[in-house]
Amino acid sequence: MEMIDVTAGVARQIAPGFTGAGVVGGEEAHLGVLRVEAGAEIPRHPAVADQALLVVAGRGEVSGGDGAWRPIEAGQAAIWRAGEPHTTRAIEDLTLVVLELPDLPIHPRAVRLP
Repeated sequence: MEMIDVTAGVARQIAPGFTGAGVVGGEEAHLGVLRVEAGAEIPRHPAVADQALLVVAGRGEVSGGDGAWRPIEAGQAAIWRAGEPHTTRAIEDLTLVVLELPDLPIHPRAVRLP
């Protein structure tokens, strides 16, 4: 077994109020933990690959290719497809798990939000 530290103390500053720590990664797949402070926003950017963002703690808003903001909170996930411009902003401090993987399949029993 190997253990990985993803606490705030080892995370790197990506933008003001936004830090990240990698867990695993290779040529195609990446898994990491992001933290976004209340009031901060991840700058809008295109998804490098299909991306799943799972909120572990906190509450915020996400926006995809259409530019509309949608609320998101602990226990919910957003999926963006490769190339889709997207952003996330924190209403409360957010802790996020992010998985990037080409052709990311959504589980057939996943409950989709309106």
